[in-house]
Amino acid sequence: MKIMITGATGFIGNQLLNRLIGNGDQINLLCRSENKIFRNIPDVRIFPGDITDSRSIERCMDGCDQVYHLAAYARNWAKNKKCFFEFNTRAVENILMSGINQNVKKILFMSTSVTFGPSGSELINENKKRTVAPYTLYEASKVEAEIIVLRYLDKGLNTVTVNPTRLFGPGLLTEGNSVTKMIELFLKGKFRFILGDGNAIGNYAFIDDVVQGCINAMKKGKTGEKYILGGENLSYNDFFHSVAENSGKNFRMIHIPKLVGLSYSYLEKLLGQFSNHYPSITPDWVRTFAVNWAFSCDKASSEIGYKITPFNDALRKTINWIMKNTNKQGVEDESIKFA
Repeated sequence: MKIMITGATGFIGNQLLNRLIGNGDQINLLCRSENKIFRNIPDVRIFPGDITDSRSIERCMDGCDQVYHLAAYARNWAKNKKCFFEFNTRAVENILMSGINQNVKKILFMSTSVTFGPSGSELINENKKRTVAPYTLYEASKVEAEIIVLRYLDKGLNTVTVNPTRLFGPGLLTEGNSVTKMIELFLKGKFRFILGDGNAIGNYAFIDDVVQGCINAMKKGKTGEKYILGGENLSYNDFFHSVAENSGKNFRMIHIPKLVGLSYSYLEKLLGQFSNHYPSITPDWVRTFAVNWAFSCDKASSEIGYKITPFNDALRKTINWIMKNTNKQGVEDESIKFA
């Protein structure tokens, strides 16, 4: 079988590639440049190109049976707001149109759990209808992308969408793995802040679970369906309590009122607009992290066999990896959100 992956240089894509290598499949990677880490891997072919360029997509996709579309602009901020929609929305249409032209059997699109909107006091599942406007441009661009995916279902394209929650675990410390970076900073005593009273809930997904969930969704996912790939729902207070308990690093955490967080984030955004400063957080993300995002993975569990590693087990693996690896390798120091 022939498989195409976009985003193989990212946190999830890199782990997915490692999981798929050695199964006897030909794997085509669409990369902006010929990355050295992929150069000598058997059964892996690198196609220079970009998800905004249909011609390079079709060259990479030629003859492929399956496509994992993971590439995205998954960042907190961009000086040019069009980046989010260029890479997260219009590029999705490029992939889907090429999929029709190349007669691809199945395409997996990686979206995000935030497209469902905040949860309030109830768990979100895949049937939830969004009732509020997107908080961030990233969120808005992914909402539009999911609408495009629905249009291509009507054209006969076999697609499945996965919606990961807040990712963490061993791997590349990019902005897509900011929860792990936050844990690393906590272990060093450099991250001591919790937004608000700390009772806002988030859902934390272990990277190993999400990668296997993608593979399962490709194999078993039903055409046109969405699958939330998450983990346990935890308040910020519970999250940091678990990190402290599992690491033995019991730092006193400082609760930052939402208004203070907003004030700081507006300053960060202003500096970003008028200098080369990259904001550590923006007002839209402060508002995002101030509300509940609690999810159910029951559908993914029942339909594609998705399994959740207990949070404390996943956390211990992550902490052990941080202690062994992050001081030895050159990692990308991206901006960190509150959680």
